[in-house]
This record gives sequence, structure tokens and C-alpha cells, in this order.
Amino acid sequence: MSHSTTFFIVGNPHADRSAFIETIRPALQPLGMEWISLAEEGTDGHFDIPAFQARLTAASTLVLHFPLYWYSPPALVKHWLDSMLTPGWAFPSETSQLRGKTLLVSVTTGAALSSFQPEGSNGSTLEELLLPLERTAAYCGMHWGGIVASQWNPAATEAAALNSSAERHAAELVERLNARG
Repeated sequence: MSHSTTFFIVGNPHADRSAFIETIRPALQPLGMEWISLAEEGTDGHFDIPAFQARLTAASTLVLHFPLYWYSPPALVKHWLDSMLTPGWAFPSETSQLRGKTLLVSVTTGAALSSFQPEGSNGSTLEELLLPLERTAAYCGMHWGGIVASQWNPAATEAAALNSSAERHAAELVERLNARG
């Protein structure tokens, strides 16, 4: 099945040295999605908003990938969202160019996923921490595709475990994207 209208948006400020992206990309390539690196597309913190909006208007699904930084997306992702989601284009939801599209969040954490529980060391679930993205999607008339999360901490994890984690992450993304049809 082709997902030519799926955009995989990489919100890692250091995407040029992201081993995680390089590990999952081969599994996702057959889906035919377009890859966008915010770090590479933004020049001095500025994005070509009309060009981005045209590309995203043509999409049916947006996958937003980022490493969790201090319980939230990196500042690069927030800046991009603040720049992109303009009145009349992204909202109100009744006239949004994003209406009916799906937002799927792909996130990596430095901590074990089990720590993202009310009783865990992070004290909150990933769903709670990323609720602003879910609400933003709803405000723009988008469907919420949920969160695919993996621990990715090369400094504290053996290479085989990292590769296994990335492979599981990629497989779950493929499954969710194929389920979207």
C-alpha cells in the first residue's frame, strides 16, 4: 500500500546525527512517505511557511517525530508549530486545511518507558505530557493517531537493545500507517 501523502516530520534539532532515524528509515521507506527535517528546512529559525503549508495540505497523515526534551517536544518543534498553525489555514477547525488529516506522534525518550506512569519516576504518562499535541490536532480538525514511543539512550543502552527498540518502533509505525489505509 502506498502512503505517498504521508509526511514524516523529523523534529530532532540534531537530525543530522540521529542514529534512531537512520535505523527506522529503511523500514518506513517502502511506504513512500516524504521526509522533512525541521533542522534542515529551517534557515536561521525561519521556515518557508507557504511552501510547508502547501506540502501539508496535500498530505493525509502527518507523523511528527522528536526526542522528548524535558517532558515536551524540543523548542524547534514548538517554534515550527507556532509558525505553521496560522489563522485561516490551520483553524478554526471547520475551515482548516488540516481538517480530516491524522497526526501520529513518534517519540523517543531517554528514560525507560515504564517510568512514564503516575507512580513512575517521571510521575506522568506520555499521553499526559503530550496532551497539548492531541488538543492542537483536535483544534485544527485533525484525527489523533496516538503516540508510538521508544526508549533511545545510546549512552546507557547496548547497541543490540537499541536496534531492537528501533525495529519495534518502526514496525509499530508501519502497522499504524497501514491501518489508516
